[in-house]
Formats: sequence, structure tokens, C-alpha cells
Amino acid sequence: MIPVLKGQAALDWIKAAQTGAAQAAGLQQNGLASTVSSILKEVHEGGDDALKQIAERLKDPAPRTIRIDSPFIARCISSLPETTKQTIEFAAGNIRRFAQAIMDSLKPVRVQFAEYAAGLDLVPVERCACYVPCGRYPLPSTALMTAITAQVAGVKDIALFTPALKPEIVFAGTLAGVSEFHELGGAQAIAAAAYGTESIGAADIIVGPGNAYVAEAKRQVQGIVGIDMLAGPSEIAVIADGEGDPDWVALDLLSQAEHDPDARAYLLTDSEQLADIVAAGLPAIASSVGAPPFVSESLARSAILVLPSLAECIWAANTIAPEHLVLHVGEPEKIRGQLKNFGALFIGYCATVPYGDYAAGPNHTLPTNRSARFSGGLTPLTFLRPQSWLDIKAPAKQLARQTAAFARLEGLKAHEAAAAARIDGAIALSN
Repeated sequence: MIPVLKGQAALDWIKAAQTGAAQAAGLQQNGLASTVSSILKEVHEGGDDALKQIAERLKDPAPRTIRIDSPFIARCISSLPETTKQTIEFAAGNIRRFAQAIMDSLKPVRVQFAEYAAGLDLVPVERCACYVPCGRYPLPSTALMTAITAQVAGVKDIALFTPALKPEIVFAGTLAGVSEFHELGGAQAIAAAAYGTESIGAADIIVGPGNAYVAEAKRQVQGIVGIDMLAGPSEIAVIADGEGDPDWVALDLLSQAEHDPDARAYLLTDSEQLADIVAAGLPAIASSVGAPPFVSESLARSAILVLPSLAECIWAANTIAPEHLVLHVGEPEKIRGQLKNFGALFIGYCATVPYGDYAAGPNHTLPTNRSARFSGGLTPLTFLRPQSWLDIKAPAKQLARQTAAFARLEGLKAHEAAAAARIDGAIALSN
């Protein structure tokens, strides 16, 4: 079900991953980029009419917009069992608490120099669009993760886009401060959020994961609108020693493999015995928990790597730069500081990625495809713009002279003149 690579074969696999050969290629295969570009252009030029035509062509439900005060919202919420509401509310509380702690750690910057003051304010965007997938599974967790984080950051206008307005997603959105719901999915939803239509306001930033069409659409509109990241299929890497529970390791791998046929799951271990037990047990465990049939596809594209020591496992993890990294080892603190590239870290035998997927508090919108080497997950910071300022009410003579000198060094005459004009109120141009 899953390849097991040992010794040199494992090392060769990791080297291939470093050059990208072992990564899923992605977004622009099979004419995907061209198809998405056409959809974006169609919506940009045709607005609401184009959205309706695309829905008819794809046999999707007709797009609709539901405001927060609509009776539809109340009906959705009343249809849910109380236990479902309580489950979503528990997760919402922890996600909000974690996001608020991040905000509480931030403060404006003010530096008082001799002649002037300078500073930096963190200002939220005005409007965001949260994309919530609803394909194989409806994901109210993503509604919470994206919209609550935006609300805590101070975003006032939050729109939620999803292919199907399931009651769980609607309820999660109401807890998260969503003001309008759009039953609209795919690249056309990203186009509507980026460009706006007659009935949909353009967003300042689009956040949330989606399928390959959604990811490619986000890539193409980036710059017209902000985005959080280009999230690909889910990934997990587990570093395991020989003392852990092989069934727990297998379940952790399956927990991400069941997201999508393109998901990737990696076990990095120095224990050949553990590797063999996990590999042999995966089919039975997958069957016993009712994992979808396509996990065989995702696991076939994954790998168990048996390496000489935990040091090589650390090197492998830093090379793979996984979305989720689990330390299934007895003394995780001994290796934690050596791990640099991951979206989220799960520490100890009792930690599991589903905690982070749902209710622990940290965000589940995380970098994939090795982008954890240079980016991180969704936080309130995603929605904040650093805006610097200078407050100079009286002549700053030294600053003016030094600025004029630097401008003269670079040959920018107007720069020099603008600074020199502030010296005693007189313009002093150099020859």
C-alpha cells in the first residue's frame, strides 16, 4: 500500500525531494492554468451573468447570496442538533482564544529620535473573502479557522464563499462574524471575490484552501487582491523512534491521506521494525476505520523512509518541509530545536494532527509543497498591513542634511532638493 525505502534508496528519495522530483507537480498541468484564466476573464467581464452561465455550463447550483439577517440562516441553525452546535462552539472558542493571544502580543511601534518620531501601525484590511471547500467533505472547521482569525484581526467585512451552504458551515460562519454567505465555488468564486460583480463586493484578501482550480485561480489573481498562500494537497511527516505505537503512527498517516488522492504521508524513522509493522498494518487499519478507497492512491504516492539515525530523520523533515510534522518520539524536546521547516508541529506521542485540524486552537490553513521553507500558516498577521509613519513637526536639520547628502550620492536632484528645502526653510541645491 505504501512504499518502504531503506538505506541508500531512502537517501536518494530525499535528495530527489530536495530538487522537487518527488513532489506532486501541480497546478498548471493538463491545461489547468488556461482553463482557469478563461474563467477569470469571463467573470471579470461578465459579472453576475457570467457566474450564472458558468453554473449552468458546469451543472452547478445557481449562485446565491445570503445575508446574515436572512431567515435562511435561522433555519440552517435550527436544523442542527445541539451536540453538533456544541462541537463547533468548542472549536470556535479555542480558535478565537489562540488568535486573540497572537493579537494581544502585538503593539504599535514608536521610536523617538532626536529630531523626530517614527513608528509602525498594524492596520487590518477592510474586506476579506473566506473560501470554504465543500467537495468530498463539508468543512465548517475551515469557516472557523479563516473567518474567526479575520474577525480577531479586526476585519469588519467578512464574506464566506462555498460551493454548498451546508448548515454546519452556516452556523460556523455566524460564530465567526461572517456578514454574507455566497453559495459559489471553484475558480469562479475566486474571480468574483477578486474583481467583484454587481452583487458581490471585491475583497482585499482571499484566504482558505481549495482544489487545484481554486489554488490556480488564487495564483492568477494575486497582486490584484491579496491571498494567504497557494495551498496544495494535505501533507504529513511523522518522525518516529522505535518506542512509539505503530497503530497510532498508521492512524496519523491515514488522517491526512484520507483528505484527497493527492495527499502525501511520510514516516521518517530509524527503526526498521517500526517501519515494517506500520507498512504491514496500514491496509487493515484503513479498512477498520472506514477510510475512503482512494487512500490507497495517496499512500502509493507517499513513503516510509528508514534512515540510519534520528539525525537523518531531522534532515529529511527539513528537506521535505511538510505541512504537518509529528514528533512521535520519547524525548521530542531534544530534537525540536533542530527542526526548521514545517507548517505546524505536533510534539509527543499523544499529539496528533487532527487536534490541529479542528479544535486545539492553532490554525489548520498551512503551507504545502515545501513552501514552509519560506512561509507560515494563517494567523491574524495575515490580515494586518504594516504601515510606517514619520512625525516631523519642526525642522530636522541633521536628518535633512544627511538625506540631501545621500540623494546627492545617488544623483537624484529632486530628492536632494526636497530634503535641503527643510534646512532652515531654505532650498540649498548642490552644484
